[in-house]
Amino acid sequence: MQRGTDVAVIGGEQAGLATSHELTTLGIDHVVLERARVGQTWRSRWDSFCLVTPNWSVQLPGRPYDGNDPDGFMPRDEIVGYLERYAARFEAPVCEGVDVEALDIRDDGFVLRSRTVRSAGA
Repeated sequence: MQRGTDVAVIGGEQAGLATSHELTTLGIDHVVLERARVGQTWRSRWDSFCLVTPNWSVQLPGRPYDGNDPDGFMPRDEIVGYLERYAARFEAPVCEGVDVEALDIRDDGFVLRSRTVRSAGA
């Protein structure tokens, strides 16, 4: 399938979602391509993982920390939940299960090649 867009953001973690938020605010057509699911890097950490910075410092553009323990340290699953809520809040155009294989320069722009690694939501 071919789809034209102004910007492709690769990765659905903090940086990719923050970039998507800013592009959305500016009205720039874009898509966020994530190999697995939003927050996947956090999902694959050990069960007892938590941040070493206090929760009040967790702030992405347009979305400060939204929990009830600002001086605590967010565990893994809460980090994932925060990222999911963040993406949902501004309807980030995330395509999960997409592996980016190549980015080629063309005279009129770029061509990004990707493949589906699994169906979204699986």
